[in-house]
Amino acid sequence: MPVHALSFVGLAVLTSYFAYLWGATSPNPAELLAPALFWYAVSVLLIAYPLREALETFLRSIKTAFGAGVFALYLALHVFLYGFMLESILVSVFDRPFVSASASVYVTTSVFAPPSVLNAVVGLWFNPWVTLTVPPEFSAAVSFYSVVIAVIIAILIVANIGRTRELGDICSARLKSRSMVLFPALGIALGASCCLSVPLLITVVAPSAVALSSSLWLYDATYFLFPPVAIVLLYLNLYSVGKLAAKVRESPRSE
Repeated sequence: MPVHALSFVGLAVLTSYFAYLWGATSPNPAELLAPALFWYAVSVLLIAYPLREALETFLRSIKTAFGAGVFALYLALHVFLYGFMLESILVSVFDRPFVSASASVYVTTSVFAPPSVLNAVVGLWFNPWVTLTVPPEFSAAVSFYSVVIAVIIAILIVANIGRTRELGDICSARLKSRSMVLFPALGIALGASCCLSVPLLITVVAPSAVALSSSLWLYDATYFLFPPVAIVLLYLNLYSVGKLAAKVRESPRSE
């Protein structure tokens, strides 16, 4: 059991709680350290337990050009789309745009007051964020949360694709057997689209949080809830494909 990871979670919350001791300094040292510890611990705990087999399959699949391409493409799309969403949420929270007069990249933190466990946890999800601005209107923000969650989902997508291809290899040449691959493939598409479709729709239709200030809940729900839902869907799909592959291996070989 990775005890150090659990201790890092506690240390991260504690550090975020006392971030106010550094005042309004940005970037706040505590809000740089705390999220780094927290999301490192979350990644270790996920990989050590539920995602261990997924990581093993991913490491085999990423060696192929197709697997590496899917990983890079999904990672870029996720960070790009959720960058717009986080920027929109931050604009609404702080009531000011982040676009500057010239192109810039800068790191920002915010201490959520008053000091409380809830605000300390909220700080771990937002801090720190890297803002990229390109005048006159382009602006996106990336946080530790969005990057870590994107990597985890990308790992699961590549692992699902790899295991589905393995299933196709062990299936017999019968049409009925080959059709087994269709349902895992649909599961991969569902998991990936669950995480990308709504952010893409929001970004294309209404990229400004100011225009959707009354619908901020939709941004929050999409940014914080859709990625975990996608992780659960992809994990369950990966587990199902593994069970199906085991049954195919045990079944009598077709002539």
